[in-house]
Amino acid sequence: MSIKKVLEGVIGLEQLPALALELGFEAAWLATNLGASTPVVVVGRRAGFLAVARTSTDPPRAARRVATELADRGAHALVLALDPGRRLLSVSATALGFPVATVALERVRAVDERILARGRSEAAGHPLAASLAWAEALAGQSLGQRFFVEFRRTVELGCGLLPPQLPPRDRHGLVLLHLSRVLFLYFVQERGWLDGRERFLREQLDRCLSGAGRVEATLLRPLFFGTLNLPVVARSKTTRRFGRIPFLNGGLFEPHPLERRWPRALLPDSFWREAFDQLFERYHFTISEDDDPRVAIGPDMLGRVFEGVMDPDERGASGAFFTPSALVDRLVVEGLRHWLAARLDCDPVSARDQLTAPEPRSLALLREVTILDPAVGSGAFLMGALRALVTARVAAGERRSTATRAVVTGNLFGVDKNPTAVRLTELRLWLAVIQAEEDGTPEAVAPLPNLDALIRQGDSVIEPVTLPFPIGREESAAVAAARRAVIGATGATKSRFIEALRQVEARAAHAAIDAAIGAAEGQIREVLAAGRAPELFGSRAPLGRAERLTLRQLRHHRARLRALGRRLRDSGEVPWFHYQSHFADVMRAGGFDLVVGNPPWVRAESVSPLARTALKARYRWFRSSGSRGFRHLPDLSVAFLERAFELVRPDGVVTLVLPAKLLTAQYGAAARAGLAEQTSVHLLAELGEEEAGFDATVYPLALVASKRRPVPGQQIATDLTSTPATTPSTSLGAAPWHPRSDALAPLVAAAEAHPTIADRLTCRLGVKTGVDRAFLDPGEEVEASMIRPALRGRDLEPFMARLSTRILWTHDGRGAPVAKLPPGGEAHLARFKRQLLRRADYRVGPWWTVFRVDAACTRHRVVWPDLSRRLAAVALIGARLESVIPLNTCYVLSLPDDRSAVSLAAWLNSTPIGALARAGATVAASGFRRFNADVVGRLPLPDAVLGDPELVRIGVAAHRTGVVDQEALDRRVAALLGIAAES
Repeated sequence: MSIKKVLEGVIGLEQLPALALELGFEAAWLATNLGASTPVVVVGRRAGFLAVARTSTDPPRAARRVATELADRGAHALVLALDPGRRLLSVSATALGFPVATVALERVRAVDERILARGRSEAAGHPLAASLAWAEALAGQSLGQRFFVEFRRTVELGCGLLPPQLPPRDRHGLVLLHLSRVLFLYFVQERGWLDGRERFLREQLDRCLSGAGRVEATLLRPLFFGTLNLPVVARSKTTRRFGRIPFLNGGLFEPHPLERRWPRALLPDSFWREAFDQLFERYHFTISEDDDPRVAIGPDMLGRVFEGVMDPDERGASGAFFTPSALVDRLVVEGLRHWLAARLDCDPVSARDQLTAPEPRSLALLREVTILDPAVGSGAFLMGALRALVTARVAAGERRSTATRAVVTGNLFGVDKNPTAVRLTELRLWLAVIQAEEDGTPEAVAPLPNLDALIRQGDSVIEPVTLPFPIGREESAAVAAARRAVIGATGATKSRFIEALRQVEARAAHAAIDAAIGAAEGQIREVLAAGRAPELFGSRAPLGRAERLTLRQLRHHRARLRALGRRLRDSGEVPWFHYQSHFADVMRAGGFDLVVGNPPWVRAESVSPLARTALKARYRWFRSSGSRGFRHLPDLSVAFLERAFELVRPDGVVTLVLPAKLLTAQYGAAARAGLAEQTSVHLLAELGEEEAGFDATVYPLALVASKRRPVPGQQIATDLTSTPATTPSTSLGAAPWHPRSDALAPLVAAAEAHPTIADRLTCRLGVKTGVDRAFLDPGEEVEASMIRPALRGRDLEPFMARLSTRILWTHDGRGAPVAKLPPGGEAHLARFKRQLLRRADYRVGPWWTVFRVDAACTRHRVVWPDLSRRLAAVALIGARLESVIPLNTCYVLSLPDDRSAVSLAAWLNSTPIGALARAGATVAASGFRRFNADVVGRLPLPDAVLGDPELVRIGVAAHRTGVVDQEALDRRVAALLGIAAES
C-alpha cells in the first residue's frame, strides 16, 4: 500500500502504526510520556529511533512541542500530531529546529507523499542520523530565502571553479545554463517522466560518481544532447540506458553558443556533488503553480531565483525586479477586459465576464490576441497572460493541454536584452506546457515548442536601426509562416527551418530598405525637378536654401539606407533586433493588441551618457525637467512607456508597472501630458506595500491605458478594488497628478483659489555632509565650540523636535567654511579625509566643507521630515532650537519673523493641509509618504496665514506644551481657506 493510501485512511491514532510501518518503522503501540510532560503513543520503532503520536486541536504546535521536549531529554523520534476532527496530521522530528510539515488528509497532495517518502528513504543507521535525515526532509517546506541564497551560492561556487581565462560574464552564463537545465529536469522528474522514477537524477548522479567518468561528460551531456533532444528511435545504445525519457525538444537541451565557444569548460564532479547535495536534493519541487510555496518550489519561484542570482550591480543597472503573480494576474485581467470592451463595444464589466465564460465572438478574439512584454524579465506577465487566456479557452470547452500549447505558440511575444531573462521565460513557458499535459507515459509526451522565434533577445528602447521599415503584405506573411514552422520543428529539420526564418526576415528587411530607398530617390527627383522647372520667361532659378537643406537630408537618408542594405547582404541575416523585421506580421497589422510588463526602473545616473543622449533624441517623453542634477532626469521606465504606445495598435491597451514617482516628478511632465492628451487612461493606482510585494525603494504605480484619445466624461480608477475610487480623466495633465477621493474635492477646489507656498517661499533640503559618520555624533575629543544640535527627519513630530543627534559644525554664522579647525576637530576629521575629498558634491575649498548650508544659517525656520506618515512641521525658534542644524532628511522654509514661522507650522500641521499633502505625496514603504519640496510647495498659502493671530496662539501653545487644540486649529484653517470646517 502506498503512503498516500495509508494517509487517506487515517481517522484516529489507531491507524498511525500502519503509517509508521509504511515509513520504515516496525509497527508498535505503547502509551507513555517518555519522560516528557505530554503523554504520547509509540506507534513505531527502528533501532532506537521512535515514531510517537498524540492528538491535538493544534497539530503543528503540538508536533513541535513534543519534538522539542523529547530532544531536551536526548530522545530521537519522528513526532505525529493528529487532529481527527479536521483530519490534519502534522509531522516533526527531534533535530534542526524541529521543522513541521502538515498534511490535509482529505486531500493528500503528491508533494506531501514525496516529503514523507524522502524521509523514509534517507533515515537509516544511528537514531541521531535518522532524526537529522527526517528533519532535513521535513524542512524542505521552509523555503523563504533559503533556496534563493543557496542557489546563488551554488552559482558563485561554479563560477570560481571554471577556468580563469573565461570572462566573468561567460563563466556566470555557463553555470547558470547548467543549473537551469538540471532545475528544469527536477520539475520534469516530479511529473514522473524520467523513467517513472522519483529519484532518477540522484540515482544517475550516484551511479556516475561511483564510476570513472566525469559527471558532465558521461551523465549530463549524454542526457541533454543525446536523449532529451532526440526522438527515441534516433538515440544510441549508450543513451538508451537512461530508460524511458521523453523527447522534449524545445531548445533548452541543444548546445548553447557559450558551450560551443568553450567546449572544454567543464565543471568538476565536486561541484555537481555539492549542487545536488546542498541545493536540489534539499528541496521539494512541484510542477503546479497553485501549490503552497511554503511547501515546495513551483515554476513561479523561478522569477525570484532569477532576481536572486543576478549580480547586485547588474540587477540595479538593469532595473530587474520580481513582480508578484497575484499583482500580475490582476493587471493582465484589467488590460484584457478593456481591450475586449473596445473590440466588442461593451462596458468593461461585461467584458470581464467574457474572460471566464466567453461567447463565440469573444473566444475568437481571445484566440487571435497578440500580447507583448518588451522587457520580459522572468516572464511573469507572459505567465499571467497565459493563465488568463487558458482559463477562457478551457471555460469554452478546450482541453487544457491543447489550450496551453496554442496560447504559448500563438499569442505571447517577449523581448529582453538579458539572455538569461530570455532563457528563463522560455523555461517557465515550457514548464506550463508540461504541467498542462495529461497523465501518460514519457513516450506519449509531445515535443515542446521552440520559443526562440517568439522570445527574442534585443533592446526594445535603443535600437541600432531607428528608421521605419514598412514591411509588405507578402513579406510579413512569409515571416509568420516561417516562424510557425520553426515553432513546431524537431530533429534535423529544425536547423533548416531556423535558417529559412533568418532568410525570410532578411528578405523582408531588404524589401523594406529597397522600398525606402526608392521613396527617398523619388523625393530627391521631385526636389531637383522643382529646381529645374523653367520660370515664366524660360530661365531656371537656382535651388533655394530650404530646398538645398532638404536635398542634403534626403541624400544623407538614402546613404544610411544603402549602408544598412550592405550590412544585411554581408551578414546574411538581420544583424540587429528590430520589431518590424522579426515580428513583421504583427507590426504590419498595426502592432500588438496588448503591451504588458514591469519595465526596468533605472535611474538616470545609472544610464550611460551615450545611452541618455540616444534616449533623449529618440523619445519625446524622455526629457529633463530643465533643472540640473540627476534627480531631474527621467527614469528609463519613461522611455519604455512611450515605446509601449508605439508598439501597441490603435485601440490596443498598455498595462505596465511603473515607479509611482512618475505621477509627481518634474521629469514626468511630458509623459503625463502625453497620457492625458493622447491616451484613454483606465487605471492609475499607486500600490501599497502589501499589493506590490516589491524589493524596491520606490513604490509602484499600476497603469492601464488604451491607445486612443480620452472619451469625454471618462473616469480613471485609482485602486484595484472591485469598486474602485475614480477621478475624472480631465484631472490628469502635465502638472503633478494625485488621485484624490471625492471627499477631497471641496478642499482641492478651495485650495486652487489661493497662492501656493512655492509662490511665496523657497523650500530647501537640509544640510548634506556626504560622510555622516565623520560629522555626526563625534567623540569627546572634539571641542565643544564645534558641536551643534542636529535634526533628522525621524526626530520630528507635529510641533515637537527631539534633539538626539549632534553634528561637528565646520562653518561660520554666514555659512562659509572656517579657515582652520581646532586640534580636536581636525584630528577627528583627519581620519576621514580621503572619503571627504572623494565626495560627489566636493569641488573646492577646505576638505571639511559641508553642503547646502543655507538651511542652517537663517533664522525663523520651519522644518518637516522628507519621509513620514503625515506632514509634521516644527518652528525652529527660541533659544533651544535656533541653533539647530537640519540635516538632509528634513526640508526647511525660512520666514521673516517668529510669528510667521509659528503660524506656518500650525498651518502645515492642520488636518485639511495634511490631507492635501498626503494626497499629493509619493507612496513609500510601511505607510510612509515623501513630503518633498514639490509636494509642500503646491500647498495653498492664503495671504492672511503668515502671522494670523489665532494660528500664532495655537502654534505657540503647541510648541510650548506639545498639546494641540486640533479642533480649533482645523476650524481656523478651514475659515482661511473659505470652506466649512467639516469639509
